[in-house]
Order: sequence, then structure tokens, then C-alpha cells
Amino acid sequence: MMRTEEITITVEGIVLRGRVYWPDPKTISEEDKGKPLLILCHGIPRGNQPSGESEEHTYQEDGGYPALAGQSCEAGLPCFHFNFRGTGDSEGNFDLLGWTRDLIGVLDYWEKRGFGKNGFYLWGFSAGAAVSCHVASSDPQIKAVLLAASPAEFKSIFLPRNLEQIILRLRGAGIIRDSYFPADPHRWLEDIHSVSPISIIHKISPRPLLVIHGDADELIPFEHAHRLYEQAGDPKQLYIIPGAEHQLRKNKEAVFKCLDWLKNL
Repeated sequence: MMRTEEITITVEGIVLRGRVYWPDPKTISEEDKGKPLLILCHGIPRGNQPSGESEEHTYQEDGGYPALAGQSCEAGLPCFHFNFRGTGDSEGNFDLLGWTRDLIGVLDYWEKRGFGKNGFYLWGFSAGAAVSCHVASSDPQIKAVLLAASPAEFKSIFLPRNLEQIILRLRGAGIIRDSYFPADPHRWLEDIHSVSPISIIHKISPRPLLVIHGDADELIPFEHAHRLYEQAGDPKQLYIIPGAEHQLRKNKEAVFKCLDWLKNL
């Protein structure tokens, strides 16, 4: 039976909360022992969610990310999922460049606990995939990267002319919580744009990369996946799922493909 543990990690004075899932050593094969720690990175909550809740990361009827972490653990992969700043039970306000520092802080935490020797796998979804790509491009301890429904860049998604509406939407989603935030909206938007997978994805090579996307994605057109794949180095795989929408965590084919890919690394 798997073992779980609640974890709190402080980054820049912001408390992040998550949970780690350890496989039962009696139930996993010898080849699965010593696998890198898989870290799940959720995306941006949608604006139609109740304040403080997100379809990307919290406990839901379908189990949310905890269920995915449990499923990964059952497949023999130790797994950690957490809430980036501004989401779920974590403190702070949404700041995409801050999310990259959150992930770096998470990796540092596990390194200090002695888990860095096996390295890490990153499985990111949407904006969490972009953050995963950003961090993996400069951290050799990340042994493989899985980008699910990832934007190639944010300049075509978060437009300067829509800045006021973007901030209002994210306040409605409960991830911009403080009235004074962002202090400099234009700088905040520039920081979002600075997280640009298309410009650094080639740096992941020679580590394995899987880019997976649905061709019915209603938020991030699947052309973004093709753009990322074209710029990536080897070894790489591209998997487009017919009829799949943005939330690939809920798509059984996507989850099966991703777990199978990870298991066979």
C-alpha cells in the first residue's frame, strides 16, 4: 500500500503545500526501485471556478491531481504534487515567473532531503508545462520532461491590450488575492511573457521529452505542440490525441500514454 505525507515548502517567504506519494517497496519491481521523483505541475485555474478553487489542482469529484499522483505511484513512480503560489492552500498571488522559482524551491527541498541523487521527472500541464520546460532547460538533475497541453509562448495568449481584463479574471479565479497585487501590472505581464518554452526547449536535449496535446484543445491550439516539437532536440516524441480537450489530466488515453512513456524511460 502506498504511503503519503503532507509537505510544506517555503519559497521567498511564501508557504507552498503539497503531498508526496511513495510506492510500497513490496509491490514494485527491482527496475522501478530508484526511479526519479515525479513532480506534477498544474496549470492556471480557470476564471469560472469558485474563489480559491481550481480545476487544475484541488480535490474534485474525479480526484484531481491527488488521484493522478496516486495513479502514478501505483505505476511504481514516487510522485509529488503541490500548489504553486496563489493556488489551492498555498499562499501568495499568481505570478508565472514566481512559479518557476517555486519549482526550483521544490527541487531544492527534495535535494536537501537526499532525493536528488536519482534526479527528477517533470510532468507539467498547460502553464505548469511551460514552467517545467523553463526550469528543466537549466537544471541537469531533471532527467525527463513531459509537456501536456503546453503553450509555446504566452505573448499570443496574454495580450497587453487585455491586461485589465486578465487581472480581473484571475481575481475572480481566486489566484490574485491581495488588492495591491500586482504592484506593477505591466512588469507582471512582462514576467509572464518571459516564460517562453519555444525559446529554450532545445536545451532539454539530450534528456527525453514528450509533447502531448489534444487536437480539440479549446484554450491552447494544438499548433503550439507542433511548434514546440519542431524546436526541441532529440530524443523527443509528439503525441496528438484526436478529440481531446485542454484538460488532459481527465483524458484516459493521455494519462495512459504519459504513464507508459515514463515507465519505459
